[in-house]
Amino acid sequence: MITVLVLIISTVSYTLATLADANEQVKQNITNFSRGSYDILLRPPDARTDLEQKLGIIEENYLGSGEGGITTTQWEDVKEHPQVEIAAPVASVGLFTALKRTWMIKKENDLRYYGVDYSTSDGVNDYTYGKETYMYDFSSDMKSIHQYPSSLEVLNNFFMEEIASFSFPISYHQVVAVDPVEESRLTDYNLSLLNEGIDDGLTLNYITKQEIAIPIISLKDVPVPNTIKLTVDSLEEPTEEEVKTWSSKFVDSNPIKTMDLNPIQYEKVIQNYISKKRRHNEEVYVFRPEDGPSPFEILPFYVDEKGKLSPDDGTGEDYLGGSRTPFSQQIGYKLSPVRYDIKNEKELSVTQTGINDDYHAPTYREIEEVEYFKLNENDDPVNEQEAFEFANVGFFSIKENTDKLASAPLGIYGSTSPYLASDPSKKLHPSAVPGSFITTPAHGLISLNWAEKIKGEAPIDAIRVKVAGLTGYDEEAAALIRKLANEWEKGGFTVDIVAGASLQELSVDVEGIGEVMQSFTTLGAADTVVSSWNLLQVVITVLYVLVAFIFIGFTLFHLLEDRQRDEQLLARLGWSHKLIRRLRYKELGQILVIPMLLVFIGFTVYGIIQEEWLPLILAVGVSLLTLLVYAFTTSIQKRKPKKVKQSGGTVTQQNIWFYRFRLLASGLQLLIVTILTCFLPFFLLQSVEQTTQTRLGNYVHGEVEGLFILIIILLYGLSLTTVYQSLKRLWEKRENEIQLFLYLGWGAGAIRKYYLKEVLFWAGIAILAGWIGSICISLYFLDVSTVSVLIGVLGAIFILALTLAGSLYILRCLEKKGGRNFAH
Repeated sequence: MITVLVLIISTVSYTLATLADANEQVKQNITNFSRGSYDILLRPPDARTDLEQKLGIIEENYLGSGEGGITTTQWEDVKEHPQVEIAAPVASVGLFTALKRTWMIKKENDLRYYGVDYSTSDGVNDYTYGKETYMYDFSSDMKSIHQYPSSLEVLNNFFMEEIASFSFPISYHQVVAVDPVEESRLTDYNLSLLNEGIDDGLTLNYITKQEIAIPIISLKDVPVPNTIKLTVDSLEEPTEEEVKTWSSKFVDSNPIKTMDLNPIQYEKVIQNYISKKRRHNEEVYVFRPEDGPSPFEILPFYVDEKGKLSPDDGTGEDYLGGSRTPFSQQIGYKLSPVRYDIKNEKELSVTQTGINDDYHAPTYREIEEVEYFKLNENDDPVNEQEAFEFANVGFFSIKENTDKLASAPLGIYGSTSPYLASDPSKKLHPSAVPGSFITTPAHGLISLNWAEKIKGEAPIDAIRVKVAGLTGYDEEAAALIRKLANEWEKGGFTVDIVAGASLQELSVDVEGIGEVMQSFTTLGAADTVVSSWNLLQVVITVLYVLVAFIFIGFTLFHLLEDRQRDEQLLARLGWSHKLIRRLRYKELGQILVIPMLLVFIGFTVYGIIQEEWLPLILAVGVSLLTLLVYAFTTSIQKRKPKKVKQSGGTVTQQNIWFYRFRLLASGLQLLIVTILTCFLPFFLLQSVEQTTQTRLGNYVHGEVEGLFILIIILLYGLSLTTVYQSLKRLWEKRENEIQLFLYLGWGAGAIRKYYLKEVLFWAGIAILAGWIGSICISLYFLDVSTVSVLIGVLGAIFILALTLAGSLYILRCLEKKGGRNFAH
């Protein structure tokens, strides 16, 4: 008994202390990890999407179509607020094509075929440019130049005798305006180049006028997302007769005129005659996106001696020629947000809005063309005050934050890549086609000073605010953040509290691609974790304390019962009541006090070593409660047995009523075990599901998961032990009754049936009460479904079957103990 009490008091105290430590750990984790780079997101009125309104989640790029709505004056007011540390504005300027220019390869020989294939990829599917790009160049010693291009553009770009020059494929890139100072403080990116002037040499060589040049810094390692395949083949020199034959097939013997007036006829001549001159000893060059230029990089590119695309170093030593189109970015594009269809809280779907004409790739957003300024017939700006050109002055690099638990979506960097649900190694990225469902990071940053020129007087789409004076996210910090959020909401902003948010992955069924796992920022993730943890902790603690003290009460009840029987024997042997009482207090004092002292000593040593005194404090509390339980069981034990009156109930019911105090602990434990089985699993699953949706919750759950498993094991262990011991004591108490039935001629089967009927009655009532209780509790806390009810019924039946099996096992053990006399 001393050992049992030592184990119970120490285990309960230490478990409760561990729960308290876990609670502090959860709070500390929330404080330390729930605050991202900023706290509050301010946007124009009515800026929330359906996803935000219905699911409380935000995309990484929450700028929408970039309509603006916040003025620089409003931003200045927010920035000057005394409780604001950082106010970083962001304005989506638009989607622009990469600088329109050519790349070149030096001609080693005349009589060459050049074929260029363009392709792009989204990480899963590859898409090939639909139009052929080629040039049959027969410019040799013949008096006239014979060149057969795939288009007039190819002919114009081909340039001169020494080089072959071709256009870079079209691609689209997001440009965003930021305040360099505030953005640098927010992200730790060095954006100082945006405040510096443009190099005069760069202006003279590549920019028309410095007055209209906008400094832009490009995202490093995100080049034009196209692959270029160049095939170079030698050609046989045609005879004069062959050239005449070719000419006769063209309109007015003019291939270019034929290309314009009758392109089908032109292609027939190329395929049936001119293509036959290829020798098919080709050289193939593949230039991947990482080999190419940044979208806004102005320096020309050429194929170097290693067969790679290289930028001109500015000296022109290796570069022979090429072309670029001034003001090729006079037209921009606005993309509408992706329209997600919400299947449920964890599943979304996206349907295609169309197919791109060039690559035949699917698109998922509407695209609107915007002309920012007009050009005259000479391709010069009609109004230079409106005109601009982007001039690349440097690069910035995105820092990956995949391990951060908090999420403060910056809106323009998109550092998390979606991936295929069926193959996580396949990560998706935007292709060269505009309208991808994937969040496109900003490929170019300009200063906010230029935003009004391009977008108008209210260019800002969002302000990211970091509150001053906070070192973490606790209740005090949350209160201050809510206060400021309410203040700005009254000022007309759409306000979202980002502090306490975390990333979660949702399944997105993307038409044409398949099931994709995509990250979204879940607002209020920290609050969800805290509320789920608090509720779970209360439920687990209450159940554990109930089970533990019912077990203690059961143990003490039977201890006192045995003691009472011994005292009756001593009284019959002539012991006085005083002597018996003194012996009782001595023995019970030893049984109760010694375990408590041992536990106190153990936790005192533990406290000295670990400097942790909570287990000792809780051990004192558990010991006092144990004494109260002892006093309660003593009062029950002292009750004088009442004379059993004949009632109208059955013999089974009368037996149960007679042994009700012996069955009380078992009944309560069965009730609790039923609640454990029929309610707790679903409650835990829902709590874990809600908590682990986000990175923060997943981390917190991982820290305390082992503790919950241990407590649940202890709950079942103590409960089932109580039931087993109670049944064992009951049958042992009724051995004489069983023997009497045998003397009367009852068979073993009849006796077992008689007693199992009793167990079925009282255990069934306890289990039914537990099942009804679990349903009531579930209706309050959970979303009850038919499946959960059926599983609960099966769980209750299983507990009842287990109880009956335990009873049968104990009866069989008694048969073996008493020999064949009990069996027959």
